[in-house]
Amino acid sequence: MVVCWNWQCFYLDRPEKILRKPLIIKIISLFFIVLFASTAHAVDPRLNWKTLSSPNFNIHYAEGYEGLAQKTVNSAEQAHAKLHPVINWQPDERTHIVISDETDSANGFATPIHFNRSVLFLAPPESATSLEDFDDWLETLITHEYTHILHLDKTDGGAEYLRNIFGRQFLLFPNMYQPGWFIEGLATYHETDVLKGIGRGQSSLFKMMMRIEVENGVKPASQINLPIRSWPMGTSSYLYGVHFYQYVEQTYGRQGIDNLIENYSDNIIPFMINSNSEQVFNKNIDQLWHDFSIWLNERYLPEIEEYKNKGLVEGSQLTFTGYNTGPVDVSNKENIFYISAGAFEHAELKRLTDSDAISITDVHRDAKLDNHPVSGTLITQNEYCDEYNINSDIYIVENGSDELKRITQCGRYRSASWSADGESIVAVKLDKAKSQLVLLNKRGEIIKHLWKGNDTDIVTQLKCSPSGDYIVAAVFRKDKGWNIEELDLKTLRWTMITDDRSIDMYPSYSENGDVILFSSEKSGRYQIYRYYKNNKQLDQLTRVSTGAFESAQLNEGSSLYYVGYNENGRDIYKLENVKSLSEENKKPAEDFRNVEAAAFVETEDAEGYSALSSLHPRWWLPFISLNEDRNEIGITTSGNDALGIHNYFSNIAYDTTNEWLVGNISYAYANRFSIGYQRSTNILRDSAGDFAVARNTDDIFLSMGVSDPGVDSSIRYQFGVLVNRSTDGERAVSVPEQIDTKDNLIGGAVIFSNTKNYIRSISQNDGRNLRLLAESSEVFESDFSGEVYTLDWREFLNLGHQHVLAMRLTQGWGTDRPESFRLGGEDNEVGILDFINPVSEPLFGKRNYALRGYAEGLPQLSGRRMQLATVEWRFPGALTERGLMSPPVGLIQWSGSLFAETGAAYESSSPDDYFSSAGIELQADVNLFYGLTTRMRLGFASGFDELIGENRVYFNLGASF
Repeated sequence: MVVCWNWQCFYLDRPEKILRKPLIIKIISLFFIVLFASTAHAVDPRLNWKTLSSPNFNIHYAEGYEGLAQKTVNSAEQAHAKLHPVINWQPDERTHIVISDETDSANGFATPIHFNRSVLFLAPPESATSLEDFDDWLETLITHEYTHILHLDKTDGGAEYLRNIFGRQFLLFPNMYQPGWFIEGLATYHETDVLKGIGRGQSSLFKMMMRIEVENGVKPASQINLPIRSWPMGTSSYLYGVHFYQYVEQTYGRQGIDNLIENYSDNIIPFMINSNSEQVFNKNIDQLWHDFSIWLNERYLPEIEEYKNKGLVEGSQLTFTGYNTGPVDVSNKENIFYISAGAFEHAELKRLTDSDAISITDVHRDAKLDNHPVSGTLITQNEYCDEYNINSDIYIVENGSDELKRITQCGRYRSASWSADGESIVAVKLDKAKSQLVLLNKRGEIIKHLWKGNDTDIVTQLKCSPSGDYIVAAVFRKDKGWNIEELDLKTLRWTMITDDRSIDMYPSYSENGDVILFSSEKSGRYQIYRYYKNNKQLDQLTRVSTGAFESAQLNEGSSLYYVGYNENGRDIYKLENVKSLSEENKKPAEDFRNVEAAAFVETEDAEGYSALSSLHPRWWLPFISLNEDRNEIGITTSGNDALGIHNYFSNIAYDTTNEWLVGNISYAYANRFSIGYQRSTNILRDSAGDFAVARNTDDIFLSMGVSDPGVDSSIRYQFGVLVNRSTDGERAVSVPEQIDTKDNLIGGAVIFSNTKNYIRSISQNDGRNLRLLAESSEVFESDFSGEVYTLDWREFLNLGHQHVLAMRLTQGWGTDRPESFRLGGEDNEVGILDFINPVSEPLFGKRNYALRGYAEGLPQLSGRRMQLATVEWRFPGALTERGLMSPPVGLIQWSGSLFAETGAAYESSSPDDYFSSAGIELQADVNLFYGLTTRMRLGFASGFDELIGENRVYFNLGASF
């Protein structure tokens, strides 16, 4: 870009008002984002938080959760006593554990960044989807997450020496720089106890999943290294990882696992995976994986063949969407409903007919259903309650309607069933991790409280009997496990239908209520069973090779519908001519040892939470950037508090050439407020390319916002202030002093989005992104004047089969003398943060917009007003999912697009000329460092204007918009 003052022109090496970071800072920022972004989670700052401390832990909890805090301390200290001698690591400081009750989904995470920190989501698992095998959910969760803490925090040798100097610098955690299956596999391995019958490493579900992986070909390491989108996406790291560690233990002994971890813990150079396995086992990972694959085949193929020889009794497959399809419910022969939740489209409530599946309405991927022939279908699914809480609520879809009507708000109802007459609803309400049963009317109002469990009881998968006198449910009780129980609504007493240590789930009644169907793993595989209430007879109905889960059958003579498992996930199956089979037996329940409760731990007195106790910097890194224009010497650091509410980042340097302190300091409070200060130097050159003047720039920004989030749509209101000052620094002898400049801006914005990104999407689709901004230079003294209004509308139409029509219309309108809009180039201004969100862009003060096929800085494409329109056809390429172990890079999928766009920048009320172009792009979703996926674009654009249009080839990060 050319800048002219006092009749003399200079070339500005970077016109944007953004600090030009040295390469080392870019690398630091990138690694920081990779490691920290996935675990960034701020709890609700409006709660009154407290801290309970024990010898090895600080437990942070909200007021009212004192009992759970003590239980967490007990379980955490028990986990420490078990794990720290095994992993051979004792952290230097207490580990921070945050008890979070902001979501109704079971999960948790751990990170050693800044300090050892784990966040535990209190909601327990409620289905057989991988987390169901435990004796105490909180203890199993803590064991898994604390394994991460000890494993990732562990260091030795040169890495430990450097950490003593530079602190908890994120490059000095060797075990973090491994594929996910190395990390998650170890934690899943340690959560597993075969003798106690807990953990995914011994679960029937994981065995089922691996059997079908073996049957269809064990995936290579080059695929499992990546966050795959093919099935079993989301579970592959745990599934393959725990089996890998079991293979190492069986082949090389427990010492083999210990050696693998110990040897890698002193690596200073990251991603030395092959070197580590070669040093420990004399084999690189590919060779080791080959042996591992053989071990899997030898373990599972005979078992598969033996079971098939017994004679399979399986239904015919009705749906082919796979992934998380299900559950299914039948209220009469014409009402067969299910949730379709595949990889290519929005989850939907559908009704099965003899020839088709009819879409009724969109739902969320976690939706559960209960149908009544008169009152319609109940849906329970998660939805945002506010900015910090996402809770499960109840919805009704009336028969013959496609409207999803929400009847509760932030109710935390995880399961619901119609009463027999369809006039009331029985639901499970979650309160501080405790299950309650309540009776609601059709408006979602509580009529009666029926029952309340203790800290470990879990009640879910409710079904009301046809008579209206009973409720059947899957119930978890400590030392009993998952069983089927029936509640008498008159006496409010539970009766156990099953009483064993097998996992029994997904109960339903037959038409007359005398028979209960359910799924159980008692044979070693999940099968459908029929229980006769009158004589307590139990019959097995299926003998599937994989697994059969949720089921529904009107009566004994009708077809049985169930959710079955296949190589693409779960689908709906139909079994006709249902007959009783000889029951298969698993090992008896007495072979399992009961899990003893964690011993009570003495703690210090609880105190009010103090962010300052964890907010101080824990690491620093010096950097040097030397070139002909700048010589910068500085340090970088960052930090956050244990609750993730306060976050800051700072890099400060001294430019010895320009004798100027540069860098930036920024702070953010949750997702509400941020402020920052930045000093930088921009270099201007004369027409011969020689140094002319260094312009020293100070920038201050302040941003405040409030959000109304949703699973499928969200709106955010943002307010921002930008203050910029630029003065002369060093000047060439022949260059006169330049005037000081001021660029101050205040703005507000409304940002709306309801676009969807499905698992196998190549682009945003099925919705729109809308941004409306108003900015003014009149409030503060500035070299610019007037207001700027910008409307940016982006529409995405799903054409089917992953094809998307993407359209964009942008109008910028300035009054008086604002900073000019500038069109041109292909840079969509994707920065380092776009590794998190590939389409994020600056909000306030944005004046540069790409117009492909035209160079940047052309006077014909500059003005106080602007219009830009784009149409793109985005088409799929292929899902490749292959990568390298080292360097850690992989290609997940590629796609392409054809585009045409036109734009104009002008000063008057309408443009005099439009400048148009067309072109083609190839996009690749590339995975870096095993955990970071970003989009890269290679494109060709042809500008149609004869004077300024060009044929341009470019390479960029992120989507075009």
